[in-house]
Amino acid sequence: MSQPDHALFVRLLVKHQNDLLRYIAPLAGSLDDAQDVLQEAALALWNKFAQYDPQQPFLPWAKRFAKYEVLMHHRRRRRYTFLSEELLETLAEQQTEQESVREQRRGALADCVAQLPDADRVLLRQRYNERGTTIQKVAEAAGQTANALYKTLQRIRRQLYLCVERKLVSSEL
Repeated sequence: MSQPDHALFVRLLVKHQNDLLRYIAPLAGSLDDAQDVLQEAALALWNKFAQYDPQQPFLPWAKRFAKYEVLMHHRRRRRYTFLSEELLETLAEQQTEQESVREQRRGALADCVAQLPDADRVLLRQRYNERGTTIQKVAEAAGQTANALYKTLQRIRRQLYLCVERKLVSSEL
């Protein structure tokens, strides 16, 4: 068996740790427990990384470990939990299905944003991508009143919502 590439492991884990935490949190029951489970899953992933096939996506592989660690977490705390293994399995499956829907929505949203006029994209970026930005600041920079900017953003959000819904409906056909 070949030596695992520990630098690759660290890059993959850092890249996917937020996704793993989002996957674990609803299954674990609390953010503190989810963070503990994530640490246990990371340790298990580290120990088994030599078995990982880099030609395959890392996240689904890591989620299998995370699901097992959630089960172990609940077994260790059996007296505190009302979740059966069957229910945890169902929750994990639903989480995976919902993640697929979220990914489709994100992709559709990215496509819809790309179709917006440049001025609308710039306005969205100014409002939502820059930390500490308020409606007042963006309105002043655009030479608008805050009320006018609210209406413009509302129009853009409505456009995006309708575009995303159309894309999702057309992808189901």
